[in-house]
Amino acid sequence: MKAIEVENLIKRYGSANVLNGINLTVEKGEVFGFVGHNGAGKSTFIHTLTGITRKSSGSFSILGTPGGELDRVKKKIGVMPDIANLYQHMRGIDFLRYMGNLAGDMRTKRSYEELLEEVGLKGAGGKKIKSYSFGMKKKISIAQALLGDPELIILDEPTSGLDPESAIVVRKMVTRLQEEGKTIFLTSHNLDEIEKVSDRVGILTDGVIKKLGTPRELKAQAEGGVQLAVRTKPVLTAEVVNELKEKSGLNLAFVETKREFTLLQLPSDDELPRLTRALLDGGVDLYEVKVEERSLEDVFMNA
Repeated sequence: MKAIEVENLIKRYGSANVLNGINLTVEKGEVFGFVGHNGAGKSTFIHTLTGITRKSSGSFSILGTPGGELDRVKKKIGVMPDIANLYQHMRGIDFLRYMGNLAGDMRTKRSYEELLEEVGLKGAGGKKIKSYSFGMKKKISIAQALLGDPELIILDEPTSGLDPESAIVVRKMVTRLQEEGKTIFLTSHNLDEIEKVSDRVGILTDGVIKKLGTPRELKAQAEGGVQLAVRTKPVLTAEVVNELKEKSGLNLAFVETKREFTLLQLPSDDELPRLTRALLDGGVDLYEVKVEERSLEDVFMNA
Protein backbone atom coordinates (compact mmCIF):
# COMPACT_ATOMS: atom_id res chain seq x y z
CA MET A 1 0.00 0.00 0.00
CA LYS A 2 1.29 3.43 -0.98
CA ALA A 3 1.08 6.43 1.34
CA ILE A 4 0.00 8.75 -1.48
CA GLU A 5 -1.03 7.91 -5.05
CA VAL A 6 -2.00 10.66 -7.49
CA GLU A 7 -3.05 10.23 -11.12
CA ASN A 8 -3.58 13.09 -13.57
CA LEU A 9 -4.78 15.43 -10.81
CA ILE A 10 -6.17 18.74 -12.06
CA LYS A 11 -7.44 21.67 -10.01
CA ARG A 12 -8.97 24.49 -11.96
CA TYR A 13 -9.97 27.97 -10.80
CA GLY A 14 -12.04 29.56 -13.54
CA SER A 15 -10.18 28.95 -16.79
CA ALA A 16 -6.77 28.56 -15.11
CA ASN A 17 -5.31 25.19 -14.12
CA VAL A 18 -3.43 25.57 -10.83
CA LEU A 19 -2.66 21.84 -10.82
CA ASN A 20 -2.21 20.64 -14.37
CA GLY A 21 -2.14 16.85 -14.45
CA ILE A 22 -0.01 15.76 -11.49
CA ASN A 23 1.12 12.13 -11.27
CA LEU A 24 2.91 11.06 -8.10
CA THR A 25 3.48 8.11 -5.81
CA VAL A 26 4.88 8.47 -2.28
CA GLU A 27 5.99 5.27 -0.59
CA LYS A 28 5.17 4.45 3.02
CA GLY A 29 8.05 5.40 5.33
CA GLU A 30 9.44 7.91 2.84
CA VAL A 31 10.35 11.56 3.43
CA PHE A 32 9.18 13.35 0.30
CA GLY A 33 10.21 16.95 -0.34
CA PHE A 34 7.98 19.15 -2.51
CA VAL A 35 9.42 22.41 -3.81
CA GLY A 36 8.30 25.14 -6.18
CA HIS A 37 8.12 28.88 -6.63
CA ASN A 38 5.41 30.89 -4.89
CA GLY A 39 2.19 30.27 -6.79
CA ALA A 40 3.42 26.99 -8.30
CA GLY A 41 0.55 25.11 -6.64
CA LYS A 42 2.18 23.45 -3.60
CA SER A 43 -0.43 24.54 -1.05
CA THR A 44 -3.28 23.87 -3.49
CA PHE A 45 -1.94 20.33 -3.91
CA ILE A 46 -1.91 19.81 -0.13
CA HIS A 47 -5.37 21.35 0.26
CA THR A 48 -6.67 18.94 -2.39
CA LEU A 49 -5.05 15.88 -0.81
CA THR A 50 -6.49 16.74 2.60
CA GLY A 51 -10.02 17.52 1.41
CA ILE A 52 -9.95 21.28 1.99
CA THR A 53 -10.25 21.88 -1.76
CA ARG A 54 -12.09 19.65 -4.24
CA LYS A 55 -10.25 18.41 -7.30
CA SER A 56 -11.51 19.31 -10.76
CA SER A 57 -10.53 15.96 -12.28
CA GLY A 58 -8.13 13.07 -11.87
CA SER A 59 -7.84 10.78 -8.88
CA PHE A 60 -5.84 10.26 -5.72
CA SER A 61 -5.72 7.99 -2.69
CA ILE A 62 -4.26 8.43 0.79
CA LEU A 63 -3.10 5.36 2.70
CA GLY A 64 -4.99 3.19 0.23
CA THR A 65 -8.24 5.13 0.62
CA PRO A 66 -9.78 6.97 -2.36
CA GLY A 67 -9.86 10.76 -2.13
CA GLY A 68 -13.66 10.79 -1.92
CA GLU A 69 -13.56 8.72 1.30
CA LEU A 70 -10.96 10.65 3.30
CA ASP A 71 -13.10 10.63 6.45
CA ARG A 72 -12.10 6.98 6.86
CA VAL A 73 -8.42 7.86 7.31
CA LYS A 74 -8.42 11.44 8.59
CA LYS A 75 -7.24 10.35 12.04
CA LYS A 76 -4.23 8.70 10.40
CA ILE A 77 -3.14 11.98 8.79
CA GLY A 78 -1.45 14.85 10.62
CA VAL A 79 -1.36 18.19 8.82
CA MET A 80 0.54 21.40 9.50
CA PRO A 81 -0.98 23.93 7.06
CA ASP A 82 0.76 26.94 5.58
CA ILE A 83 -1.55 29.21 7.59
CA ALA A 84 -2.43 27.67 10.96
CA ASN A 85 -5.83 28.09 12.62
CA LEU A 86 -4.78 28.46 16.25
CA TYR A 87 -6.96 29.38 19.22
CA GLN A 88 -5.12 32.52 20.29
CA HIS A 89 -6.84 32.86 23.68
CA MET A 90 -5.78 29.39 24.87
CA ARG A 91 -2.59 28.41 26.61
CA GLY A 92 -0.32 26.28 24.46
CA ILE A 93 -0.70 23.11 26.49
CA ASP A 94 -4.48 23.53 26.79
CA PHE A 95 -4.73 23.95 23.02
CA LEU A 96 -2.82 20.72 22.42
CA ARG A 97 -4.91 18.82 24.97
CA TYR A 98 -8.12 20.10 23.40
CA MET A 99 -7.00 19.25 19.86
CA GLY A 100 -5.61 15.95 21.13
CA ASN A 101 -9.00 14.96 22.52
CA LEU A 102 -10.57 15.66 19.13
CA ALA A 103 -7.88 13.53 17.47
CA GLY A 104 -8.33 10.68 19.94
CA ASP A 105 -4.94 11.31 21.51
CA MET A 106 -4.98 9.81 25.01
CA ARG A 107 -1.59 11.03 26.23
CA THR A 108 -1.11 12.43 29.74
CA LYS A 109 -0.45 16.08 30.59
CA ARG A 110 3.20 15.20 31.11
CA SER A 111 3.29 13.67 27.64
CA TYR A 112 1.89 16.90 26.15
CA GLU A 113 4.66 18.81 27.91
CA GLU A 114 7.19 16.42 26.36
CA LEU A 115 5.66 17.07 22.94
CA LEU A 116 6.08 20.81 23.44
CA GLU A 117 9.71 20.24 24.42
CA GLU A 118 10.22 18.03 21.36
CA VAL A 119 9.24 20.86 18.98
CA GLY A 120 11.31 23.44 20.87
CA LEU A 121 8.62 24.98 23.11
CA LYS A 122 9.90 23.84 26.49
CA GLY A 123 8.41 26.07 29.20
CA ALA A 124 6.01 27.81 26.80
CA GLY A 125 2.95 25.64 27.41
CA GLY A 126 1.61 27.92 30.14
CA LYS A 127 1.58 31.01 27.91
CA LYS A 128 -1.34 32.05 25.73
CA ILE A 129 -0.80 31.43 22.04
CA LYS A 130 -1.51 35.08 21.22
CA SER A 131 1.74 35.94 23.04
CA TYR A 132 3.76 33.51 20.89
CA SER A 133 6.15 34.76 18.24
CA PHE A 134 5.64 33.72 14.61
CA GLY A 135 8.23 30.96 15.00
CA MET A 136 6.61 29.64 18.19
CA LYS A 137 3.26 29.45 16.43
CA LYS A 138 4.94 27.42 13.71
CA LYS A 139 6.26 25.02 16.32
CA ILE A 140 2.92 24.47 18.04
CA SER A 141 1.36 23.87 14.61
CA ILE A 142 3.92 21.11 14.07
CA ALA A 143 3.06 19.67 17.49
CA GLN A 144 -0.63 19.71 16.55
CA ALA A 145 0.16 17.72 13.38
CA LEU A 146 1.71 14.97 15.53
CA LEU A 147 -1.36 14.48 17.74
CA GLY A 148 -3.07 11.11 17.47
CA ASP A 149 0.08 9.32 16.30
CA PRO A 150 -0.62 9.74 12.55
CA GLU A 151 0.86 7.45 9.89
CA LEU A 152 1.19 10.25 7.32
CA ILE A 153 2.45 13.69 8.36
CA ILE A 154 2.07 16.61 5.94
CA LEU A 155 4.12 19.70 6.77
CA ASP A 156 3.65 22.84 4.66
CA GLU A 157 6.70 25.11 5.09
CA PRO A 158 7.49 23.83 8.62
CA THR A 159 10.69 25.86 9.05
CA SER A 160 9.62 29.09 7.35
CA GLY A 161 10.31 31.92 9.80
CA LEU A 162 12.32 29.74 12.20
CA ASP A 163 15.82 30.61 13.34
CA PRO A 164 18.62 28.20 12.28
CA GLU A 165 18.69 26.41 15.65
CA SER A 166 14.93 25.77 15.56
CA ALA A 167 15.15 24.58 11.94
CA ILE A 168 17.72 21.99 13.03
CA VAL A 169 15.30 20.79 15.75
CA VAL A 170 12.62 20.29 13.10
CA ARG A 171 14.99 18.41 10.78
CA LYS A 172 16.01 16.06 13.59
CA MET A 173 12.36 15.51 14.44
CA VAL A 174 11.58 14.60 10.81
CA THR A 175 14.43 12.06 10.85
CA ARG A 176 13.18 10.55 14.12
CA LEU A 177 9.61 10.30 12.82
CA GLN A 178 10.84 8.45 9.76
CA GLU A 179 12.77 6.05 11.98
CA GLU A 180 9.45 5.34 13.72
CA GLY A 181 7.95 4.32 10.39
CA LYS A 182 6.06 7.53 9.61
CA THR A 183 5.66 8.95 6.11
CA ILE A 184 6.48 12.66 5.86
CA PHE A 185 5.44 14.92 2.98
CA LEU A 186 6.91 18.38 3.36
CA THR A 187 7.23 21.57 1.38
CA SER A 188 9.95 24.15 1.81
CA HIS A 189 11.62 27.07 0.08
CA ASN A 190 14.88 25.99 1.73
CA LEU A 191 16.47 23.69 -0.85
CA ASP A 192 19.42 22.86 1.39
CA GLU A 193 16.98 21.68 4.05
CA ILE A 194 14.98 19.61 1.55
CA GLU A 195 18.18 17.95 0.35
CA LYS A 196 19.25 17.03 3.89
CA VAL A 197 16.03 15.29 4.97
CA SER A 198 14.30 14.01 1.81
CA ASP A 199 14.57 10.58 0.22
CA ARG A 200 13.04 11.97 -2.96
CA VAL A 201 12.16 15.44 -4.21
CA GLY A 202 9.52 16.71 -6.61
CA ILE A 203 9.91 20.11 -8.27
CA LEU A 204 6.57 21.72 -9.14
CA THR A 205 6.47 24.27 -11.96
CA ASP A 206 3.24 25.79 -13.28
CA GLY A 207 1.15 23.06 -11.71
CA VAL A 208 3.22 20.19 -13.14
CA ILE A 209 5.96 18.08 -11.53
CA LYS A 210 8.86 18.83 -13.88
CA LYS A 211 11.59 17.01 -11.95
CA LEU A 212 11.33 13.96 -9.69
CA GLY A 213 14.00 11.80 -8.07
CA THR A 214 16.48 11.47 -5.23
CA PRO A 215 18.59 14.56 -4.49
CA ARG A 216 21.59 12.79 -6.04
CA GLU A 217 19.64 11.88 -9.20
CA LEU A 218 18.34 15.42 -9.62
CA LYS A 219 21.76 17.00 -9.18
CA ALA A 220 23.15 14.63 -11.80
CA GLN A 221 20.56 16.04 -14.22
CA ALA A 222 21.65 19.65 -13.69
CA GLU A 223 22.44 21.41 -16.94
CA GLY A 224 25.44 23.61 -17.64
CA GLY A 225 28.40 21.24 -17.56
CA VAL A 226 30.89 21.09 -14.71
CA GLN A 227 31.59 23.87 -12.22
CA LEU A 228 35.12 24.34 -10.90
CA ALA A 229 36.59 26.26 -7.99
CA VAL A 230 40.14 27.35 -8.83
CA ARG A 231 42.62 29.05 -6.49
CA THR A 232 45.15 31.13 -8.37
CA LYS A 233 47.51 34.05 -8.06
CA PRO A 234 46.37 36.55 -9.03
CA VAL A 235 42.68 35.80 -8.36
CA LEU A 236 40.90 35.53 -11.69
CA THR A 237 38.50 38.27 -12.76
CA ALA A 238 35.78 38.08 -15.40
CA GLU A 239 38.00 40.07 -17.76
CA VAL A 240 40.95 37.68 -17.35
CA VAL A 241 38.69 34.66 -17.87
CA ASN A 242 37.32 36.16 -21.09
CA GLU A 243 40.88 36.73 -22.35
CA LEU A 244 41.77 33.11 -21.54
CA LYS A 245 38.67 31.96 -23.37
CA GLU A 246 39.57 33.92 -26.51
CA LYS A 247 43.20 32.78 -26.56
CA SER A 248 42.58 29.10 -25.76
CA GLY A 249 39.30 28.52 -27.60
CA LEU A 250 37.86 26.93 -24.45
CA ASN A 251 34.11 27.12 -23.87
CA LEU A 252 34.83 28.73 -20.51
CA ALA A 253 32.52 30.89 -18.38
CA PHE A 254 33.17 33.03 -15.30
CA VAL A 255 30.58 32.42 -12.55
CA GLU A 256 31.71 34.38 -9.49
CA THR A 257 34.56 34.95 -7.06
CA LYS A 258 34.39 33.52 -3.54
CA ARG A 259 37.26 34.76 -1.39
CA GLU A 260 40.45 33.31 -2.89
CA PHE A 261 38.54 30.97 -5.23
CA THR A 262 37.08 31.72 -8.65
CA LEU A 263 34.14 29.65 -9.86
CA LEU A 264 34.37 28.68 -13.52
CA GLN A 265 32.13 26.62 -15.76
CA LEU A 266 33.24 24.14 -18.44
CA PRO A 267 31.18 21.80 -20.66
CA SER A 268 32.87 18.77 -19.02
CA ASP A 269 35.81 17.84 -16.81
CA ASP A 270 37.54 16.47 -19.94
CA GLU A 271 38.54 20.09 -20.59
CA LEU A 272 40.52 20.36 -17.33
CA PRO A 273 43.97 19.68 -18.89
CA ARG A 274 43.38 22.39 -21.50
CA LEU A 275 42.25 24.83 -18.79
CA THR A 276 45.36 24.10 -16.72
CA ARG A 277 47.60 24.71 -19.74
CA ALA A 278 45.76 27.93 -20.64
CA LEU A 279 46.21 29.28 -17.10
CA LEU A 280 49.93 28.47 -17.01
CA ASP A 281 50.49 29.89 -20.50
CA GLY A 282 48.72 33.04 -19.36
CA GLY A 283 51.18 33.54 -16.50
CA VAL A 284 48.70 32.53 -13.80
CA ASP A 285 49.97 30.49 -10.84
CA LEU A 286 47.52 27.63 -10.21
CA TYR A 287 47.40 26.28 -6.64
CA GLU A 288 44.19 24.28 -6.43
CA VAL A 289 41.29 23.02 -8.56
CA LYS A 290 38.10 21.53 -7.10
CA VAL A 291 35.08 20.18 -8.94
CA GLU A 292 32.02 21.74 -7.30
CA GLU A 293 29.03 19.44 -6.80
CA ARG A 294 25.82 20.72 -8.33
CA SER A 295 23.14 21.83 -5.87
CA LEU A 296 19.38 21.36 -5.87
CA GLU A 297 19.20 25.09 -6.49
CA ASP A 298 20.83 24.54 -9.89
CA VAL A 299 18.17 21.94 -10.70
CA PHE A 300 15.37 24.11 -9.36
CA MET A 301 16.37 27.14 -11.40
CA ASN A 302 16.40 25.07 -14.60
CA ALA A 303 13.15 23.18 -13.94
